[in-house]
Amino acid sequence: MHPARRPGPPGAVVPPQPERSPAVPYPSQPTSLSSTGPSARPVVLGVDLTSAGARPGAHRARGPIAPRPFDGERFLHLMRTADRGLLDFVSLDEGFLLHPGRSQVTGRLDTAVAAARAARVTTGIGLVAAVDTVHVEAGHAAVALSSIDRASSGRAGWQAVRQSRLPEADDAWAARVELGIRSVTQVWTGRPGSGSGAVELDAEGRFRVDHDGIRFAVRGRPAAGTEDALPQVPPPLVVSARSEASAALAGRTADVARITVTDAAQAVRLRRLVRDSALSAGRDPEDVRVLAEVYVVLAAERASARARLELVEALEGTAAMGDGLVIADTPDELATLIADLTTVGAVDGFLLRPSSLSSDLDTITDHLVPALQHAGLFRTERTETTLRGSLGLSDAEREREALPTGRLLSA
Repeated sequence: MHPARRPGPPGAVVPPQPERSPAVPYPSQPTSLSSTGPSARPVVLGVDLTSAGARPGAHRARGPIAPRPFDGERFLHLMRTADRGLLDFVSLDEGFLLHPGRSQVTGRLDTAVAAARAARVTTGIGLVAAVDTVHVEAGHAAVALSSIDRASSGRAGWQAVRQSRLPEADDAWAARVELGIRSVTQVWTGRPGSGSGAVELDAEGRFRVDHDGIRFAVRGRPAAGTEDALPQVPPPLVVSARSEASAALAGRTADVARITVTDAAQAVRLRRLVRDSALSAGRDPEDVRVLAEVYVVLAAERASARARLELVEALEGTAAMGDGLVIADTPDELATLIADLTTVGAVDGFLLRPSSLSSDLDTITDHLVPALQHAGLFRTERTETTLRGSLGLSDAEREREALPTGRLLSA
């Protein structure tokens, strides 16, 4: 199934359609999944809740309702909803902020703190937090991730951030962030006493803090013995892949590749690049999950979903939708797309970005998930207690090329 780009703003994509006359744009009945047999491995399904902090307008349920400020209790309610839907994980990207810079509205949200707090109100869902591996010392990043992992009993995950003050080519980002990823990883894989987990100080006993905001707190370097409290197995790593360079990085380092694509053919190409890179790095390609990122607007009827998408475009533009797939359709049609692309091996699953955090997330858990369960593509109960187990990843530590750990440099 190949979604076709529709006329209009960049990134907006027509929901996949069967072959039919252009004069009849939509089928009268949704495609059935009854003929879809169970797959060898269940679909991986995650949901991105970054907009809960970054885009207050996303809190509106339906229509032109005034935006609400960030509400911590509402955020935890969204996390509980995703947990109830048996989803594999929730991701909180670097955009989980109250403002993008010093010149905007004051205040920040920290993904690691939010994920650790959500661990106390959820029972099985994975918690993937974006962690800066370039401007933050490896020891500090590892300690932040270990706090999520301890609070959630092994449900932590982390994503390498893309945040940059200036536009950056994908290959430049991949080269810049790889050393940071490996430095943080070496905190777990390094031998005790090797210093891999320490925070390096300058000649005057200070360490650099890259900060953009009006408030911050520095609690000093990790205490001696902190390394012993780190998880025995590194939390799964998510890497965003948009091109050949970042797909190769994901294959070398990641457990989950989050790909941005506009059609099935591009998904197949990027997945092949990720798996080839993993094989070249001496890794088992089956240990890397490739997920397509999709911005979704869901409704009981396709016309209603398309109308709401047009309303979002009119009110907020298309920037929040990203450059990948945009699906405005019914849960059954989205389930059919998921079934088609996973059964042919284009992807291993999807990371859904709900347009409306209230209605779309409820629709995902109450309608999309049951449709996938009925087709034998998704779990009906949780049998794993860790994120690695939920993703079907081995608990054995992955072999990585050892790189010397040193001070991380700003780009």
